[in-house]
Amino acid sequence: MTESMTYKLDRIGRAERIASLDVLRGIAILFILFMNIPWMGHYGPTLGDPRLVSWTPFDRQGFEFMIMLSGTQRGLLELLFGAGIMIMARRAMTPDGPVAVADLHYRRNLLLMVLGLFNAMVLFWGGDILLPYGLTALLLFQFRLWTARAQIVLAALLLLVPVGFGVQHYVERVESKAAAAEVAAATAAHRPVSPELKAEAADWQKAVKGVVAPERNPEKQKEAAKIHAARTGPFGAYALASWSDWTILYQPSIFFPILFEIAGTMVLGMALFQLGIIQGRARRRTYAALLVLGYGIGAAIRIFELHEMLAFTPEPKLRWILDDVARIAITLGHIGLVQLALRGAAGRIALAPFQAAGRMPLTTYLFTSFLTMWVLFPGFGLGLHGRWGFGGLMVCAAVIIFAEVIATNVWMRAFETGPMEWAWKSLAYGRRMPLRRRPAEAELPPAAVAAE
Repeated sequence: MTESMTYKLDRIGRAERIASLDVLRGIAILFILFMNIPWMGHYGPTLGDPRLVSWTPFDRQGFEFMIMLSGTQRGLLELLFGAGIMIMARRAMTPDGPVAVADLHYRRNLLLMVLGLFNAMVLFWGGDILLPYGLTALLLFQFRLWTARAQIVLAALLLLVPVGFGVQHYVERVESKAAAAEVAAATAAHRPVSPELKAEAADWQKAVKGVVAPERNPEKQKEAAKIHAARTGPFGAYALASWSDWTILYQPSIFFPILFEIAGTMVLGMALFQLGIIQGRARRRTYAALLVLGYGIGAAIRIFELHEMLAFTPEPKLRWILDDVARIAITLGHIGLVQLALRGAAGRIALAPFQAAGRMPLTTYLFTSFLTMWVLFPGFGLGLHGRWGFGGLMVCAAVIIFAEVIATNVWMRAFETGPMEWAWKSLAYGRRMPLRRRPAEAELPPAAVAAE
């Protein structure tokens, strides 16, 4: 019999886990709520104006906080997902390695896609990431054999695609503004205007109307009222509105940049794992460089982006081009900060509570969807949709995160993993996995690989 026929797949044991990866994953899966809650309890993505509901100084501060972090928790998850591909393929690092590993990889990610559909269609979370993550991961297994340098080059090329979409958006806005000026001049001179030029100018006029403050924008008020009525109305209307939000992510102009962003960041995570950076094996100065350069470059871009956004003008925005650069930079800064903190006793104590959520990220993520989309915000729940501006939303997210940190730590005292992770792994491995906590496993040497 061949090796692939006799090879037995075993789940990664508790002693094999690298705590820093669990801490990073826990921070990411919890703090992503700061970015998601405006979709859940506000008027995004249909209406992205942060001034809806209220726009106090506290709301503005909440919005600024969200933008500074925006996309970086997702970035951490994508880096960790890429590292996870390398971990799961640790026994298939040759072209003729056990085919069972590839089978497991595909089963896990197909099941993850099913969970993503459950999250979107049943839990009504329109911003689900599980489906696109699982879909992207299906395409990346073959890159496990590449060198770290080759993976970094591939990641850079993939990440250029969303930047290219940003450039396209910028150029289109420049052209629509120029077309509007040309139409105005032609109209004043009583010259004919082509339908194509009128259509292009209409895009500029739409952008101009879109930045008018809500209190002076009857169309925006009407649309907000419509959204609120659906979100707080009967179950059927709520479900349809939630599904409609979900389909927005899969419009080609949105989905393709997201898909390349996910793929590029996952491949970068694969490279960072090979280099030992993401799991904390690099030198202290490496993490210091990531911290200083990542936060320095990323924060500078995000501050500039906030200046553009808070001007509330229809002008073309450089942030459409630079945002993904800032996202990657700040994400790498997070890794530098966490890994440096974990090298000190105080940092390990402060970050230890996040490890539990990192060991049960699926359960944490899906429970957050249930809590927000079934309990807090819909009309058949507490009906809190549209009650808070960005300041209140950030406070709400912080309270939920605090509660989930406590709940996940209590759960992990008695159990090996979360209930959703247990079901996912049991189906992927084709056998019942342990749920209740087992006696501590023998410690493995420091070079042992991490858990998925």
